[in-house]
Amino acid sequence: MSSTFENIPLSRRTFLGAGIAALAMPAIIGRASVASAETSFAGEELIVMSWSGNYETVFKETVIDPFNTQYATVVESVGGWDQMVPQIVAAPADTPPFDITVGEEYVSLQGIAQGLFLKNDAAALPNLDAVYPYFDETRPGAEGYGVPFAIGTCMLLVRQSLGIAPDSWNLLWDERLAGKVTLDGSSWHWPLSLTALTKGASHKIDEMYSLTGAEPLFAELDTLHPARWYMTGAEQAAVLNQGEADAAQTYSSDAFGFLQDSPDEYVAAVPKEGTSGWTDRFFKVRGTRHNDLANLFSNYLLEKETQDRFLAKSMVFMSRKDVAVPEHWKDYPRSNEEVHSRFQLISMNGWEKITADYTSFDSRMKLAISRSASR
Repeated sequence: MSSTFENIPLSRRTFLGAGIAALAMPAIIGRASVASAETSFAGEELIVMSWSGNYETVFKETVIDPFNTQYATVVESVGGWDQMVPQIVAAPADTPPFDITVGEEYVSLQGIAQGLFLKNDAAALPNLDAVYPYFDETRPGAEGYGVPFAIGTCMLLVRQSLGIAPDSWNLLWDERLAGKVTLDGSSWHWPLSLTALTKGASHKIDEMYSLTGAEPLFAELDTLHPARWYMTGAEQAAVLNQGEADAAQTYSSDAFGFLQDSPDEYVAAVPKEGTSGWTDRFFKVRGTRHNDLANLFSNYLLEKETQDRFLAKSMVFMSRKDVAVPEHWKDYPRSNEEVHSRFQLISMNGWEKITADYTSFDSRMKLAISRSASR
């Protein structure tokens, strides 16, 4: 199964994401009881791989630093986008490059298939009881692997002065925004997934899992008239802030940055059709020499206080059911049913199908970009 994933050129935007989750301390955490947990790990090191960029900045501030303060540990975060699995494979099995890694559905599929992630120790993770069922219901075949922290999503961003609400993905094709939209061109799957939600026959992401089913969706992308297809988050910001575009297909981490830096300039939302996204899970890596501390940290990710801190500085959807929703996150889902109706994942099963013909998909996306850019 692992050979399916060799030499697939996924970009950093494949993994753009944001989010985290958490709950209460277990009665027994590996070697440490509740009474002694805050001292028994003093001075112990742990390396955690998170998504890079703004996500890592917020993760360090709201998750890593408070954990070290509480337990006197030396937990360090490193950022990345698409190299966690190759880095684990390249390292000795008993000396992994990091002890815990983030992963969405594609990374989950790779890591589980190749035996790189350890199953959860359920007894050490009582806070899993506070997590929305959605996170297991959407990942058949991955039960027991990784703690679910959050959902990162695609979002629609519009310049506020236009007076156009970001309430439908159809705005990407709207004549009022012709030549004034920027979309992610570094990977085909996110723009295509939004096209499936908006223009597809069933309005389900499943339509994009075969090249035959995806062709009508690519044809819709051919008709776009964007200002530019951006290739990095920095380029997206430049296109918008310099006025080349007035709207963007963006991501939850990026959207919060725009709203925070220019609160009166942009408005962002999940449109009425819902949106596509990914789940952030944190996995223990095989060969870690800090299993008990990794369990403690994993459960800490699911504590309410941890998730509240992270959510206050992001626009991800947290895995806990009882988080404090900040004012900037309008229409935050409040039930498991609403989560299902608002967010569609490119599933692990979908990724398995996509990767079987990834080169063809990538070539077709490049054609769509060239056709729309020449309109």
